[in-house]
Amino acid sequence: MKLRIAIAALIVVVVVGGLAGIKYLQFQKMGAAIKAGGMPPETVSSAVAREEKWQGTLVAIGSITAVQGVTLTPDIPGTIREIAFESGAVVAKGDLLLRLDTSSEEAQLRAIEAQVELARLNAVRERSLRSQNLIPQSELETAEATLMQNQGNADNIRATIEKKTIRAPFGGRLGIRLINLGQYLDTGKPIVSLQALAPTFADFSLPQQELARLKTGIRAGSLTAN
Repeated sequence: MKLRIAIAALIVVVVVGGLAGIKYLQFQKMGAAIKAGGMPPETVSSAVAREEKWQGTLVAIGSITAVQGVTLTPDIPGTIREIAFESGAVVAKGDLLLRLDTSSEEAQLRAIEAQVELARLNAVRERSLRSQNLIPQSELETAEATLMQNQGNADNIRATIEKKTIRAPFGGRLGIRLINLGQYLDTGKPIVSLQALAPTFADFSLPQQELARLKTGIRAGSLTAN
């Protein structure tokens, strides 16, 4: 038993001594290489010193909000007959966006326009007869009143047709379309949002100690909003 322990200890001593010898030889070679080649040169960077003016910048995280923005809605109800826009489109003031069904109003308008024409002819004839003192003044006034009433009815129908035609009140970018073709649209039902592209507001927050650096009319670029 003691012999085995002695042999094992001898083997360990031989292995450790061999490893130590190898490392010693490696260090000897590295030292010789350094002496032969010398120390590696130090890397040096240089720059010319000069005076410059730095523009102070305040960095803030915020959001951009359009100065003018609306959600378009109809003034009167109706069934959607035509959609003339796509979600996210850029539109100009007066561009057609939506038409509601106006077939009933158009038929009424044709009928009332015929009445307007008839009333106009009657008024012309009554004026001619009145100029010859062939009819009393009251008949002429009745004919002219009938003409004006029919013209007013026609204008009212035209206004209804116009209200069923939705146009962009100002230029900007549309949001997501909230309606579909053939849908019945109640009064005040959202159609689409419209936001003006310019001008816009930048909504952001800064530390209180930076308040002294802010002022009205600050030059663009002096304040950066992310």
